[in-house]
Amino acid sequence: MTVSPHEQTAPLIMSAVVAMAANRVIGDGTGLIWHLPDDLKRVKALTMGCPLIMGRKTWDSIGRPLPGRGSIVLTRDQHWHAEGAIIVHDFNAALVAAKSWIAAHNPQCRKIILFGGGEIYRMGLDYCQQIDLTVIDISPDGGQNAALFPALDATEWSRQVEAVIAPAGDIPGYRYECWQRATPPCDL
Repeated sequence: MTVSPHEQTAPLIMSAVVAMAANRVIGDGTGLIWHLPDDLKRVKALTMGCPLIMGRKTWDSIGRPLPGRGSIVLTRDQHWHAEGAIIVHDFNAALVAAKSWIAAHNPQCRKIILFGGGEIYRMGLDYCQQIDLTVIDISPDGGQNAALFPALDATEWSRQVEAVIAPAGDIPGYRYECWQRATPPCDL
């Protein structure tokens, strides 16, 4: 595989990919609370060929490695294993694993994806240059184990609404937003 000089020098960035309810709920401890087929297609397009850094609960909700992407799972459990996952126990190790996955599987990739859940977003948002956010027009309770996406500081981020999708049948309305960091992120 030939890599152009531009691709070799393009900076590596981190981007978060998130779906959240209007009240910032991203899950109920077992997975997503909604099913948006078109958003899943968008997530696939945004993440294909990239390493995904996720927590164990996010891995459990997916249940398998996503084809064409590296699954780096951050867990405190030193004995946890999952076939197809690269298992790490701290965020720095996740960054190293993501870079190693890129070098071994897709050197043209210039993006590490922060993929959730709530604890992983809190650990990694300072490293993110961009957030691809789906905001769903619902406000579920999420229950006792609700995971929330952190509130974004408007002085550190600028938002652009890319599309607004009207409700259809049992699918609620939602919108796609792209947030760009206005201040430099932490170094990867």
